[in-house]
Amino acid sequence: MSNTVFITKLPLVESNQELEKIKKLYPNYDPYFITSGCIKERREIFDKLWNSYKPYADSNFLSEIKHNFHQRSWEMYIGNVLLKLEMDIQSQNEGPDFVINKTSYIECVAPTKGDPSKTNSVPEMFIATTPEKMCVQDVPVDKIILRITQSIKYKSLEQYKNWKNKKWFDLKMPFVIAINIGDLGHVDDSSMPNTIKALFGFQFMRININTKKTDFTHRNVIEKTEKKPVPVNYFACPDFDFISGVLFSDKNILNHPKIIGDDCIFVNNPFAKNPINKSFGNLFKNWVASKDDAGINLKKNY
Repeated sequence: MSNTVFITKLPLVESNQELEKIKKLYPNYDPYFITSGCIKERREIFDKLWNSYKPYADSNFLSEIKHNFHQRSWEMYIGNVLLKLEMDIQSQNEGPDFVINKTSYIECVAPTKGDPSKTNSVPEMFIATTPEKMCVQDVPVDKIILRITQSIKYKSLEQYKNWKNKKWFDLKMPFVIAINIGDLGHVDDSSMPNTIKALFGFQFMRININTKKTDFTHRNVIEKTEKKPVPVNYFACPDFDFISGVLFSDKNILNHPKIIGDDCIFVNNPFAKNPINKSFGNLFKNWVASKDDAGINLKKNY
């Protein structure tokens, strides 16, 4: 198998003008794929990940990564994270992206900003090129959360529905979704990540003036204009009990930390019918979710 993930022979470029010419030669390719293949430093990062991951890649990987680079490079990154943690991983052409230690499934998803012509797409973050152009801008939290929930819903409801009746699929094995929101482009909330908000319905931080204690307001749905409300409480009710947990990162692959996997955070589903072993969550920064008569409890462990 090729030693480079960029099997299309993309030339190295030294200017944006050269890069734009290459993009025009391959209009059907993901621009992120072309940019990463044409810039030496980027190519080296992705090829290093690829050479560790390629023995585990499915037969469609190299043909599909040209058109869906963010999604497939995230899968490749997660494969490297699991290998670094000395896990046994298997990957087939059909089914979830990984079977780990023959005991659990992991399926990867990486939402994009969406169609710019659509109301609920995530707008580009404005980056000032000079001090004079600096300005205040809102983080489109609700639109980010909608992209997260849409991706999780597709990977869980749609994919899981297709797999659960297959002979090879074990309904008793934990099922984890690994989601990367780096392509959405906005800074995540350090006090309560947007992925956690999307799963448990948290919204705004509030401070008790007397005690100085903080908590978050809560909601079960996001209202959409002329459409049905979208649930944002997947892990706060039993409707998604077939998802054992979510492993997530807000860093795109180019900006991952020096310690691979250090950007990944795990949260368990307290309603999971097949809970994943606690030792898995402890391999990462994590939020521990539990439930009692009073509701859902979340504890941040990092």
